[in-house]
Amino acid sequence: MITIEFGGAAETVTGSNFLVKSSRGTFIVDCGMFQGPDVEYRNLEDFNYDPSSVDFAVLTHAHLDHCGLFPKLVREGFSGKIYATTSTISLATEILLDSAKIQENNFKRGIPFGKFVDEVKLIYNSKDASDTISQFVSVNFRDTFEPVEGIKITFIRAGHVLGAASVEVEIDDVDGKRTILFSGDIGRAKEKIIDSYDLVYKSNPDYILLESLYGGMFHPPIEDSTQDLLNIVNETLERGGNVFIPSFALQRTQLLLTIFKHAKLNGSLDQDVHVWLDSPLAQRITNIYLKSLQQTDEPLFDFPNLHYVKKYKESIKLRKHKGQIIIAGSGMADGGRIVEHLFHGLKNKKNSVVFVGYQAEGTMGRVLVEGTKKVRIGTKNIPVNARIEYLHGFSAHGDTVDYENWLEPKKSDNLKKVFLIHAEKERAINMKNHLKDELDIANTYIPKWKEVVKLD
Repeated sequence: MITIEFGGAAETVTGSNFLVKSSRGTFIVDCGMFQGPDVEYRNLEDFNYDPSSVDFAVLTHAHLDHCGLFPKLVREGFSGKIYATTSTISLATEILLDSAKIQENNFKRGIPFGKFVDEVKLIYNSKDASDTISQFVSVNFRDTFEPVEGIKITFIRAGHVLGAASVEVEIDDVDGKRTILFSGDIGRAKEKIIDSYDLVYKSNPDYILLESLYGGMFHPPIEDSTQDLLNIVNETLERGGNVFIPSFALQRTQLLLTIFKHAKLNGSLDQDVHVWLDSPLAQRITNIYLKSLQQTDEPLFDFPNLHYVKKYKESIKLRKHKGQIIIAGSGMADGGRIVEHLFHGLKNKKNSVVFVGYQAEGTMGRVLVEGTKKVRIGTKNIPVNARIEYLHGFSAHGDTVDYENWLEPKKSDNLKKVFLIHAEKERAINMKNHLKDELDIANTYIPKWKEVVKLD
């Protein structure tokens, strides 16, 4: 008998974690952090299973909501191997060490673990993160391996971010073989930096766990959002203002650097405009992208007047400048150096703030894009006079068309059920209806958190 326990990303977007039990062994796919006001408390709870009983783990990609609780798992007894692509391991190493450092610093200062919980608690530290990193094992796309006898695993390119994978698992159980396909996070058909999701690999799964984050939704073309961004930038610079871009360190920052590089090359952006990347984590991740993707002598991301801000003292000095672009984390403006920039920049009507990614409920980014006239930063209420823009076309996640394109080649008489995950319930329902109407897939299911499902 094979069962799947939905330890996260069930009727919610984050906290990816799926425990699979079979006669051949027990393993998990992903072990991510929960993010947002309604679920963040879950990070403090015990796992619903004994970590020491898990034989091995698989990581689809390096975003915190997929890898962020692995050090907690290791701290509580998991000692198995964690399989991931080489790029995912490089990126997850930076993400986990950064997460541990933030927790340690906050704990020392008596700051609660998260924005939406009151408890001052250290979930894991840098040693736990380092121990986790030592358990990573690198695998290649399309190479099939057998971590334990009777369980075969293949990683398939998913797009989304560097190294991201969908994971096909074939289990030779006592009552017959079953193939389960975990989509992970699916990228977009036209990726700007990395290769898109693999549509050539042949797969006939019995069960699919499908991301549905943008179920029923359709992204605007990235070309449209790129032009909108450049228009906003040039209009802001012409009136003597600064452009602040809260950006995610992984993938989104690298996309922005590529956009500004090409804009300077084709004359859409003046060569003299200074662009400041004010995020040490984003800089380290950009270097990982560079090492993986650089194929010619032409710099992949560098361009005239691009500056990497290393130290906080250098970040403070940027307040004196005008007519510049500042890219800084976090992407939802709920932490990091961007908060300081907004503290000083929001009151100036000449400035612009451009959001280029999803803004979760409860974050300052969400409040700003919803049109608030005042935000509280620290102990002060800051008037919002700057221009606020929210561009949707830069998402690293696919939309309904991408889910359909990804799923179509995997449709066969073998397919027994599609589980809709990584989505708020409303989006999952939209995806359920779309699959029935457009792909004639009626046997879908939206699992609940901690629900255990037996596979027929």
